[in-house]
Amino acid sequence: MIRAFGLPLKQGIDMDQKSAPLVEALAAIEHEAPIGFGAPGHSQGAAMPSRLRSLLGQRLFRADVLTPKGLDDRTEGAHALQRAHELAAEAWNADFCRFVTGGSTQSLHTVMAAVAGPGETILIAANAHKAERTFALAAGLDVGIVPVQVDEAWDIEHGVAPEALRASLARYPAAKAAIVVSPTYYGVTSDIAALADICHDHGISLIVDAAWGGAYTFCEALPGDPLTKGADAAVYSAHKTMGALAQGSIIVAKGNVLDRQRLWMAYELFETTSPSVPILASLDATRRDHALRGEQMWNDVLKLARSARERIGSIAPLRVLGRDDIPAGAEIDETKVLIDISGLGVSGYAIDDWLFAEHRISMGLSDERHILAVISLGTTRSDIRGLERGLADLVARFSADPTLLPRSPGGPSVATLSVDMAISGSEALAGPAEMVRYEDAEGHIAAEMIAPAPPGVPRLVPGQRISAAHVAWLIANRDAGAFIMDPVDPAEATIRVVNGPTK
Repeated sequence: MIRAFGLPLKQGIDMDQKSAPLVEALAAIEHEAPIGFGAPGHSQGAAMPSRLRSLLGQRLFRADVLTPKGLDDRTEGAHALQRAHELAAEAWNADFCRFVTGGSTQSLHTVMAAVAGPGETILIAANAHKAERTFALAAGLDVGIVPVQVDEAWDIEHGVAPEALRASLARYPAAKAAIVVSPTYYGVTSDIAALADICHDHGISLIVDAAWGGAYTFCEALPGDPLTKGADAAVYSAHKTMGALAQGSIIVAKGNVLDRQRLWMAYELFETTSPSVPILASLDATRRDHALRGEQMWNDVLKLARSARERIGSIAPLRVLGRDDIPAGAEIDETKVLIDISGLGVSGYAIDDWLFAEHRISMGLSDERHILAVISLGTTRSDIRGLERGLADLVARFSADPTLLPRSPGGPSVATLSVDMAISGSEALAGPAEMVRYEDAEGHIAAEMIAPAPPGVPRLVPGQRISAAHVAWLIANRDAGAFIMDPVDPAEATIRVVNGPTK
């Protein structure tokens, strides 16, 4: 059954998880391509930019059609996309599902627009991705920051503790919803069931940025899916680990706390009228594969991950984050292999670069103290052996020659980076500003966002007071080799601050 706003749209639809409506419709037009007089103007590859025919092939362009008058008829009468959404909702045990072609950034913006409007307050976990903070800035939302658990022994942020959410709701009683990240980039979940109960006691929705946890519902050996724990909405990046094309994201929602009609309308506001059919079809096919074989697929991945954890953990002085290192009530996704390299006295940035240069290995994340390997469906045993060899080679060569890599400058823990909002983000972003050196930034008010990616967690946002710890952290990470993608000054020498009195 296809639904609009949760109501029947068409009866008699076969809800067979073996079906992939978008994939089937795409296969059909390959056999009988329409003669098109609209977009896309390349007409299924009849006109292709130079050199792309040999690089990408014509089949990619043949698949690049529109959903109406291409994949489906003018009125989308075959309901290919709608059936794909309904099948995905059933697969994720949801009441609502939409495919998104602008990544989970767009998905998060959509869900946030469905729960809060200009001037209203929304609670956001301190380790949320920049996507949440950018939408709040653009939409004029007031943000209440919910502190997260910081593991000082590992210098990483975990999830939101129930008591922290309760305290934040007491401080911001008018909050319309709470957003948490679970799992974190490092694979550690929050106690979603407890957080959902707290939100529901206050009559608000719990939204989970589960970008890295889309496969959880399909394998019992992975952590629990947010919807099964009581979350009202979740966002999955199906391209991160599940096999979909880049920018493929999924929004799911369940229950009646969140207004699904408003969510549907927000989706229509944000999704392009010309979504990428290859991305949509990859989401549809990914759902089908997981619904039919997800348990076995991810058990195989977990075997690789557990082997990698054991063997890498035996390479002294490297350490691998494990179950004994996470907070009570949390779960760990073993496919995220976080490696603490601080025992070597060099930065993760330098090791990441060395592994790429010497062994053609690209890590999922590096920072001043860690590197992260994400083991996913595409990871092979050969990949794992290559990583193990590369790390063993690094340690052996570094032991023989401690000058192999530059020493880490060190820096303050993320626990020292307070969130002190001096003025509103919109006021800081739109007002007069100036550029000052990192070294001179203490006491100023940030007028830009600094969010090293990955993991894309903002360390400064417009309107935030810059502390001495922020300055020390910025300088240490810059000097250690951090790459901040989006500052006004790409040289990472100066930062944009509010022009005027700062005290």
